[in-house]
Amino acid sequence: MASASILVLGGYGAFGTRLVRLLTASDVHVQVAGRRRDAAERACVALRTERARPVALDRDAVDAVVAFVRETRVRVVVDAVGPFQGRDHRLPEAVAAAGAHWIDLADARDYVGGIARLHEHARSHGVLVTSGASTVPALSVAVVDRLLDDLDALESISIGITPGHCSPRGLATVRSVLSYCGKPIPAVVGGKAVTSRGWGGLRRHRYPPPVGTRWLSNVDLPDVDVLARRYPGLDSLQLQAGLELAPLHLGLALLSAFVARGWIASLEPWARSMKRVADAMHAFGSTNGAMHVTVRGGRGGRRVARHWTLVAENDDGPYVPATAASVLAKRLCGVEGYAPLEARGAAPCVGLVSLDEFLRELAGRAIRVEQRDEER
Repeated sequence: MASASILVLGGYGAFGTRLVRLLTASDVHVQVAGRRRDAAERACVALRTERARPVALDRDAVDAVVAFVRETRVRVVVDAVGPFQGRDHRLPEAVAAAGAHWIDLADARDYVGGIARLHEHARSHGVLVTSGASTVPALSVAVVDRLLDDLDALESISIGITPGHCSPRGLATVRSVLSYCGKPIPAVVGGKAVTSRGWGGLRRHRYPPPVGTRWLSNVDLPDVDVLARRYPGLDSLQLQAGLELAPLHLGLALLSAFVARGWIASLEPWARSMKRVADAMHAFGSTNGAMHVTVRGGRGGRRVARHWTLVAENDDGPYVPATAASVLAKRLCGVEGYAPLEARGAAPCVGLVSLDEFLRELAGRAIRVEQRDEER
């Protein structure tokens, strides 16, 4: 079905811009939406395509968004506006009732997990509602599934993400991370559900050049719930992220410890100030980022550690969080070369996009992956 209409909320943001670029590479029309029409217009001009049209639309104005969806017969709505922490599901529920599919790039654990409550509602309207169509949990779980292909036992999973310091970083992303720094977050240790400290668990991980060794800390991601349900025998699950510049990462770890001790209530009110500090240090950073997934298990009676690594250079890293939404939207719109997607209902974005589909959508970018095994 050519020329179907897709509405991207936050279409001129850090990830929304990349998503729109991926979408307009195919025969679909994209409404680039946000509160500021001038910003949407600039984004469309930069794309140099007639397939993108600017729209002034506030994501929080539910009635206005739904009216626009009905009037313009939008087929798919993609929400790239963060942060998702503390947000409800009124908008995806209303969009589904209007007959449009819903996809979002949420990484907030409660929000992503809670989307399932709309399952029967979405099915009754014949649409798909999915949350977490981003690096986590869509890509991370797709990688875990692939790594477990020929293993007959699973012990642990470790996931780490570290973007380049100079890659686009919106205020919403900063607020999202700061919201749980120093707070208790769920974890899996020794086969039991426990808590860890947000931005605690400091450790270093070595990535291939040009990324190199970076600090990582514990983060609150939907994967802790998704993977624990998907693999109930999991003994250990480690979810971490890191900043490229060590002083910033370690400074945030120290402030998180202050929150844990009760000396600071929350770091979220400092989001703007911290973003200004980070922006002022661009001269010391790069646009090179990485992600790793390690699974440990058994195969034929021997223990195996299987490592998967993605390295992104030249500021192509921000395309990774936009990829799942691009693939899903194109499949729902019947774009040639993309298998039609028949799934309906509401659920986290798990098992909807394969690892092969991710890599195919990213082809031509400065992104490479490698995998290796260690047997004992």
